[in-house]
Amino acid sequence: MIKDSLYILMSNIYSKFMAYLFYYLTAIFLGTSSFGILRALLPILDTLTIFFTSGIPPSIAKFLAEDKEKDLGNYLGILFLMLFLSIFGFIVMINIKYLLGGGYLEIDNSIYLILGISIFVSSIIAFCRGILQGLLRIKELSLTWLTESTLKILFLLFLISLGLLGSFLSLTLASLVTGILFFFYILRIMKFERKIRINFSIVKYAIPISLTSASYRLFGDLDNIIIMSFLGSYFSGIYGYSSLISRGVYMISSSISIPLLPKIAKSKDKNLLKKALILNTLFSSFILLPIFLFPGFFLEFFFHAKTLEGEICLKILLLSSLFMSYFNIISSYLQGVNRAKLSFYIIVLGILINTILNIILIKLYGIVGGSLATLLASLSILIIALMVVRR
Repeated sequence: MIKDSLYILMSNIYSKFMAYLFYYLTAIFLGTSSFGILRALLPILDTLTIFFTSGIPPSIAKFLAEDKEKDLGNYLGILFLMLFLSIFGFIVMINIKYLLGGGYLEIDNSIYLILGISIFVSSIIAFCRGILQGLLRIKELSLTWLTESTLKILFLLFLISLGLLGSFLSLTLASLVTGILFFFYILRIMKFERKIRINFSIVKYAIPISLTSASYRLFGDLDNIIIMSFLGSYFSGIYGYSSLISRGVYMISSSISIPLLPKIAKSKDKNLLKKALILNTLFSSFILLPIFLFPGFFLEFFFHAKTLEGEICLKILLLSSLFMSYFNIISSYLQGVNRAKLSFYIIVLGILINTILNIILIKLYGIVGGSLATLLASLSILIIALMVVRR
């Protein structure tokens, strides 16, 4: 597991670097307010993408890891289903502003249209990642993130003159091109002897995983979404700077949880979870401690946006991210032992707590209140998850 985790860790380090470069470039060229819009819309895009398409691949990975035949025909039907479901994601995306109201109503319709298309095209690369994870092709799986993150920057450099629209368009194109490349790679490495069919066992198992993953993504940026609605794009941008830097801890937990799922599905060994949590603690310390001690330096270095509120938020959000990284690993374990529904129930409870606290504390303390709400909510769900695992 350590070797596989290192592959994912290295790709995550590179992908995170490219993601920070993407946000750095957009922050510089777009300005704080436009960046605030981007920072508020991206978690909505990710949540809808996971809910309608990207939540299915972990289920594909589990069934493929247990499948002795490993015939592509058993899984292509799932890809067609993902493309069909993404149409509903497109419809929701282009109408989401009427649900959220506030500052979202001021965003141009073309932005929502591009984001809706992005949900559709992301189905291909999401499917490929599920297949590669199930085949335990961790090296190739890591290459999907390397390729997509690189293309994202290249497209951004060509399209940044289009402003906010160009920024979102670069994400869509990077996802599309990467998906096509790795789909043809999968056609080369997998046998295709049976007719295309839909394995409804995969679909059934994917439902709680999709709901859990989408809820998890929504939970992580619910504060930024509400801040955009209540305080506007400028404060959303200031808060977004701190939030992004604090997410460095996630690249550790994801590098551990991704290879953990198929291994747990095979062995059901609880000791793997303990080992994963220890690795996460050791590796995360190298990222968390320097940023916690010198938050102003990192805000200035990455975004040239050192503010007192931003520094306070960054320190609080670092702790929240650490708690959520533990929950991410525990959630993968629960999925592997066929208890995915428990992760969903826990994160839904967390969303309710987070929403209530954000509404109350943002009104009282502004963006600092948003970070406090997220910290309290993340600590709550981690405690509950640990209690569930120990049962």
